[in-house]
Amino acid sequence: MMDVPLASSSDDREVREGFDRAVSLMEASPLDPEAIAILRSNMDKGCTASMVRLGVAFADGDEDQKKESVELFRKAADLGDSSGVRNLAYCYAIGLNCEKDKAKGAELYEKAAGMGNAKAMCNIGVMYDYGNGVDENPEKAFQWYKRSAEGGYSRGMTNLGELYMWGRGTEKDLDQAVVWLERSGTPRAEYRLAEICFDELKDCEKGMEHLKRAADRGYSKALYRYGSMTEAEDRLEAVDMYTQAARKGNSDAISRLEELGEPVPEPSFKKKRRKS
Repeated sequence: MMDVPLASSSDDREVREGFDRAVSLMEASPLDPEAIAILRSNMDKGCTASMVRLGVAFADGDEDQKKESVELFRKAADLGDSSGVRNLAYCYAIGLNCEKDKAKGAELYEKAAGMGNAKAMCNIGVMYDYGNGVDENPEKAFQWYKRSAEGGYSRGMTNLGELYMWGRGTEKDLDQAVVWLERSGTPRAEYRLAEICFDELKDCEKGMEHLKRAADRGYSKALYRYGSMTEAEDRLEAVDMYTQAARKGNSDAISRLEELGEPVPEPSFKKKRRKS
């Protein structure tokens, strides 16, 4: 996901107030004409947050707006806005409104990360983790995830916890894994905590608590595993869990529903842009 500025740091009060007004209008209509006019006026006064915010709105606009979106991020980036740099990196990394160039995306993510953007730190960590646009390097991934986590970004915390959990890019350390996964609190983090409880600590009761929390928040792997662990006692609940997971495209849940002779739902999600 891209950075979406929520406020302007301009020294000009009128610019800040105008930005707030534009954001309010865009909550009802992302391409509100008055909001666009306000942001363009702010841009003329050097407000990079307005450039980035308009770029985000234009990313899903008409063809001319999509092209301008990339240029708005580039302009903000050239003026030293880390969100502009990160959003430009995102565009290159997935080929959004420009030619896909993972190497360029990685270069820009690293630049934004060096500017202190905690989300970009996680992004470049992912690139090093999986070898996207750069050579695979788990040690560098670990270092970037650590900086992202320490910067307060929940996904960075989850990814850091996973590397401690698996001993990837660092020594395996379950205590540190638990610290960061608990601090993160994301559904994926809850699922990993459940795995640690089940597979490492042999604490099934606590594992089920984490698993249920992850399932209640719609994490498909948790929905499937919770269903599989409770199917013998409550088939109806298990089928409900499988059905929810299948709607999210979980292949294991789909297979289990077929094995049970239960209806397989159509996926309820639209294809999402790939995260980097």
